[in-house]
Amino acid sequence: MKALALCCSPRKEGNTSKALSLLLEKLPADWQKEVMNLHDFDIKACGELCNAECLREDACKVDALDERVKLLEKLKSADVIIIGTPTYNMDIPSKLKTLLERGYLENYLKNKVVALLIVSNLGGVKALCTLTSSLILDAQAIIAGAVIVPGYREGGKTVNDSKTQMLIELWIIYLRPN
Repeated sequence: MKALALCCSPRKEGNTSKALSLLLEKLPADWQKEVMNLHDFDIKACGELCNAECLREDACKVDALDERVKLLEKLKSADVIIIGTPTYNMDIPSKLKTLLERGYLENYLKNKVVALLIVSNLGGVKALCTLTSSLILDAQAIIAGAVIVPGYREGGKTVNDSKTQMLIELWIIYLRPN
Protein backbone atom coordinates (compact mmCIF):
# COMPACT_ATOMS: atom_id res chain seq x y z
CA MET A 1 0.00 0.00 0.00
CA LYS A 2 1.15 3.50 -0.80
CA ALA A 3 0.03 6.37 1.43
CA LEU A 4 0.61 9.89 0.20
CA ALA A 5 0.14 12.75 2.65
CA LEU A 6 -0.49 16.22 1.26
CA CYS A 7 0.40 18.92 3.79
CA CYS A 8 -1.55 22.05 2.92
CA SER A 9 0.07 24.39 5.43
CA PRO A 10 2.53 27.05 4.32
CA ARG A 11 4.33 26.46 7.62
CA LYS A 12 6.47 23.46 6.71
CA GLU A 13 7.35 22.60 10.32
CA GLY A 14 4.02 23.66 11.81
CA ASN A 15 1.29 21.75 13.61
CA THR A 16 -0.21 20.26 10.45
CA SER A 17 3.13 18.81 9.43
CA LYS A 18 3.67 17.43 12.94
CA ALA A 19 0.19 15.86 13.00
CA LEU A 20 0.75 14.23 9.59
CA SER A 21 4.08 12.82 10.76
CA LEU A 22 2.41 11.40 13.86
CA LEU A 23 -0.30 9.82 11.72
CA LEU A 24 2.19 8.30 9.23
CA GLU A 25 4.14 6.76 12.13
CA LYS A 26 0.99 4.87 13.13
CA LEU A 27 0.43 3.33 9.67
CA PRO A 28 1.73 -0.22 9.11
CA ALA A 29 5.52 -0.41 8.68
CA ASP A 30 5.25 -2.17 5.33
CA TRP A 31 3.32 0.72 3.74
CA GLN A 32 5.19 3.07 1.43
CA LYS A 33 4.77 6.60 2.86
CA GLU A 34 5.43 9.98 1.30
CA VAL A 35 4.71 13.56 2.35
CA MET A 36 4.31 16.40 -0.12
CA ASN A 37 3.68 20.05 0.64
CA LEU A 38 1.05 21.80 -1.45
CA HIS A 39 3.07 25.02 -1.23
CA ASP A 40 5.94 23.39 -3.17
CA PHE A 41 3.69 23.38 -6.26
CA ASP A 42 2.76 26.36 -8.41
CA ILE A 43 -1.06 26.27 -8.47
CA LYS A 44 -2.80 29.18 -10.15
CA ALA A 45 -6.39 30.33 -9.83
CA CYS A 46 -8.64 30.23 -12.89
CA GLY A 47 -9.20 33.94 -13.21
CA GLU A 48 -9.80 35.41 -16.63
CA LEU A 49 -8.56 32.34 -18.53
CA CYS A 50 -11.59 30.28 -17.62
CA ASN A 51 -14.81 30.61 -19.51
CA ALA A 52 -17.41 28.49 -21.24
CA GLU A 53 -14.71 27.07 -23.53
CA CYS A 54 -13.30 25.09 -20.59
CA LEU A 55 -16.63 23.34 -20.18
CA ARG A 56 -17.04 22.70 -23.92
CA GLU A 57 -13.51 21.35 -24.31
CA ASP A 58 -13.66 19.41 -21.02
CA ALA A 59 -10.20 20.68 -20.14
CA CYS A 60 -8.70 23.35 -17.92
CA LYS A 61 -6.66 25.94 -19.84
CA VAL A 62 -4.71 26.91 -16.72
CA ASP A 63 -3.29 23.38 -16.39
CA ALA A 64 -0.76 24.24 -19.10
CA LEU A 65 0.50 27.15 -17.00
CA ASP A 66 1.13 25.58 -13.59
CA GLU A 67 1.91 22.34 -11.73
CA ARG A 68 -1.59 21.22 -10.77
CA VAL A 69 -1.58 18.18 -13.08
CA LYS A 70 1.84 17.13 -11.76
CA LEU A 71 0.45 17.17 -8.21
CA LEU A 72 -2.77 15.38 -9.16
CA GLU A 73 -0.83 12.65 -11.03
CA LYS A 74 1.21 12.01 -7.87
CA LEU A 75 -2.00 11.80 -5.82
CA LYS A 76 -3.51 9.42 -8.38
CA SER A 77 -0.56 7.04 -7.88
CA ALA A 78 -1.38 6.54 -4.19
CA ASP A 79 -3.66 3.89 -2.66
CA VAL A 80 -4.53 6.20 0.25
CA ILE A 81 -4.38 10.00 0.16
CA ILE A 82 -4.19 11.89 3.44
CA ILE A 83 -4.95 15.59 3.21
CA GLY A 84 -3.65 17.51 6.21
CA THR A 85 -4.74 21.11 6.50
CA PRO A 86 -4.87 23.92 9.00
CA THR A 87 -7.75 26.37 9.04
CA TYR A 88 -7.28 30.02 8.25
CA ASN A 89 -10.20 32.42 8.58
CA MET A 90 -12.36 29.46 9.65
CA ASP A 91 -11.84 27.44 6.44
CA ILE A 92 -9.17 25.72 4.37
CA PRO A 93 -6.16 27.73 3.10
CA SER A 94 -6.66 29.58 -0.17
CA LYS A 95 -4.13 27.48 -2.10
CA LEU A 96 -6.01 24.27 -1.26
CA LYS A 97 -9.27 25.94 -2.23
CA THR A 98 -7.68 26.96 -5.55
CA LEU A 99 -6.61 23.36 -6.18
CA LEU A 100 -10.09 22.01 -5.48
CA GLU A 101 -12.06 24.70 -7.34
CA ARG A 102 -10.34 24.27 -10.69
CA GLY A 103 -12.43 21.24 -11.54
CA TYR A 104 -11.80 17.99 -13.43
CA LEU A 105 -10.70 16.34 -10.19
CA GLU A 106 -12.59 13.15 -11.02
CA ASN A 107 -9.99 12.42 -13.73
CA TYR A 108 -7.45 11.91 -10.95
CA LEU A 109 -9.29 11.18 -7.70
CA LYS A 110 -12.39 9.18 -8.69
CA ASN A 111 -12.77 6.23 -6.30
CA LYS A 112 -9.54 7.15 -4.48
CA VAL A 113 -9.52 6.59 -0.72
CA VAL A 114 -9.01 9.96 0.99
CA ALA A 115 -8.56 10.68 4.69
CA LEU A 116 -8.79 14.18 6.13
CA LEU A 117 -6.71 15.56 8.98
CA ILE A 118 -7.79 19.07 9.98
CA VAL A 119 -5.75 21.00 12.53
CA SER A 120 -8.03 23.67 13.91
CA ASN A 121 -9.13 25.53 16.98
CA LEU A 122 -11.92 27.30 15.08
CA GLY A 123 -13.41 26.51 11.69
CA GLY A 124 -12.71 22.80 11.62
CA VAL A 125 -16.31 21.85 10.81
CA LYS A 126 -16.52 24.40 7.99
CA ALA A 127 -13.21 23.13 6.59
CA LEU A 128 -14.56 19.58 6.76
CA CYS A 129 -17.66 20.66 4.80
CA THR A 130 -15.56 22.43 2.17
CA LEU A 131 -13.29 19.43 1.71
CA THR A 132 -15.96 16.75 1.68
CA SER A 133 -18.21 18.63 -0.74
CA SER A 134 -15.36 19.06 -3.24
CA LEU A 135 -13.96 15.58 -2.81
CA ILE A 136 -17.27 13.70 -2.87
CA LEU A 137 -19.28 15.76 -5.36
CA ASP A 138 -16.57 16.97 -7.74
CA ALA A 139 -13.79 14.40 -7.44
CA GLN A 140 -16.02 11.40 -6.63
CA ALA A 141 -13.46 10.26 -4.06
CA ILE A 142 -14.18 7.94 -1.13
CA ILE A 143 -13.76 9.64 2.25
CA ALA A 144 -12.33 7.01 4.59
CA GLY A 145 -12.55 9.25 7.62
CA ALA A 146 -11.80 12.64 9.04
CA VAL A 147 -10.47 13.96 12.29
CA ILE A 148 -10.23 17.50 13.60
CA VAL A 149 -7.38 17.92 16.05
CA PRO A 150 -6.66 21.06 18.06
CA GLY A 151 -3.90 23.34 16.85
CA TYR A 152 -1.91 25.74 19.01
CA ARG A 153 -3.10 26.19 22.55
CA GLU A 154 -2.01 28.47 25.31
CA GLY A 155 0.97 27.20 27.21
CA GLY A 156 2.76 26.02 24.09
CA LYS A 157 1.04 22.65 23.80
CA THR A 158 0.51 21.61 20.22
CA VAL A 159 -0.30 18.44 18.32
CA ASN A 160 2.16 16.42 20.38
CA ASP A 161 -0.12 16.37 23.40
CA SER A 162 -1.81 13.15 24.57
CA LYS A 163 -5.32 14.19 23.47
CA THR A 164 -4.23 14.65 19.85
CA GLN A 165 -2.25 11.42 19.87
CA MET A 166 -5.30 9.54 21.16
CA LEU A 167 -7.53 11.02 18.40
CA ILE A 168 -5.05 10.01 15.72
CA GLU A 169 -4.62 6.50 17.15
CA LEU A 170 -8.38 5.94 17.15
CA TRP A 171 -8.72 7.35 13.65
CA ILE A 172 -5.91 5.25 12.18
CA ILE A 173 -8.09 2.16 12.65
CA TYR A 174 -10.23 3.35 9.71
CA LEU A 175 -7.24 3.57 7.36
CA ARG A 176 -5.98 0.06 7.94
CA PRO A 177 -7.28 -2.59 5.54
CA ASN A 178 -9.20 -5.51 7.05
